[in-house]
Amino acid sequence: MLRRVKYLFIIILILPSLLTGQTDNNSPYSRYGIGDIVRHSFGKNRALGGISMGLRDPNAIVMTNPASLSARDTMSFLFEFGIIGKSTELSSGELTDKFNDINFNHLAIAFPITKWLGTSVGIIPYSNQNYNILGSIREGDPSYNPAVGNMDYKYIGNGGISQFYIGNAVKLNKNLSVGFNFSYLFGKLERIRSVSFVDSVSFVNRSDFYNTQYTDKTIIGDIKFDWGLQYTAYFKQDLELTAGAIFSNNTKLSADHEVLQQNIIYSVDQGIYIDTILNYTDKNGHIFLPAKIGAGFTFRKGDKFLIGVDYFSQNWSDARFFGESDSLQNINTFLGGIEFVPNIRNVRNYLNFIHYRIGGHYTSTYLQLKGEQLTDFGISFGLGLPLKGAKSMFNISFEMGQRGTLDNNLIKEKYSILSFSLTLHDFWFIQRKFD
Repeated sequence: MLRRVKYLFIIILILPSLLTGQTDNNSPYSRYGIGDIVRHSFGKNRALGGISMGLRDPNAIVMTNPASLSARDTMSFLFEFGIIGKSTELSSGELTDKFNDINFNHLAIAFPITKWLGTSVGIIPYSNQNYNILGSIREGDPSYNPAVGNMDYKYIGNGGISQFYIGNAVKLNKNLSVGFNFSYLFGKLERIRSVSFVDSVSFVNRSDFYNTQYTDKTIIGDIKFDWGLQYTAYFKQDLELTAGAIFSNNTKLSADHEVLQQNIIYSVDQGIYIDTILNYTDKNGHIFLPAKIGAGFTFRKGDKFLIGVDYFSQNWSDARFFGESDSLQNINTFLGGIEFVPNIRNVRNYLNFIHYRIGGHYTSTYLQLKGEQLTDFGISFGLGLPLKGAKSMFNISFEMGQRGTLDNNLIKEKYSILSFSLTLHDFWFIQRKFD
């Protein structure tokens, strides 16, 4: 009973801080669409490249395909919490900059309702937005206009969308399971654009040039559904083949849209003052998220070996943000992973029941800039470290990847991600004589 109380205390303690949104992952590419879409990988499947379609494990939570939740033991309870640390190097031409941050990745619980019904509840980031782009135009630059003079401009973005989900899975028979995730998406995205005419300050008669700041806020709060299924074929010698698929239909999210545009005017007589030229709020706006489909499989030999492959597709060219398309492209994602356990029953040598994992991913992202669709690819490595005498596990993974390119004066991102998660297993439905 004491362990159960600890789990509940942890949830109550950290949940308020998680609801405040995401933070510091600095990327200039997050200014488009709804920001950087987060790959929903928990402790086990993150090191496996993110595979989830055919992944079934009674001792791990896999929420991307909700049908996997029917794999719960009839008396078990799982609590999982994860964080990630990310290091990003941005380069463009001869310029290079580096950023480091630590973010929350997921908090989830999973438990059975009956022998044929499993449930999971959790909160995860859905998208992140954070960028700070500074630039200038000076005499001698190709875009310099003598009639305008020197200019400074700035693009700032922050915020993110979080996802609270309740997943359920029904085991129809020994082989087939179906499930769905009921999710509530919520959060705020804020974008600020400003232009400063540097020379206008020093000329009394340049009153026709106003420094301008444009602030755009999007506040989202609405529900969405995701569906999944899994089919497992059992063969001799502990061989299993599990095929899975997911589907999300087009989702219409209610969203508030707040716009504020101001001119910052410099006057010899009055000094600096602000003139608001546009200020409105649309509380009846909508964001249309496109349909998503995915399929994949895993091939397993008992507790010793697992290999899996996934494919996802999402037509972001159909997305609309208050009626605008933002020129996004369709996403295609390929994931793959392998897990190996030397001998899980050899308890005398701890190295024999460590879970060794490797994976990789390749995505054609929804960004197309200067005629080139950007790609994101990487490899991952990880370990599942069982806690002795229990089914609980500490997971660690390391991922290296790259997004973007230096071609056409674009920005290349190289990133390294170190993630930690703890999966705690307990029996909650046993009537004990002593507690």
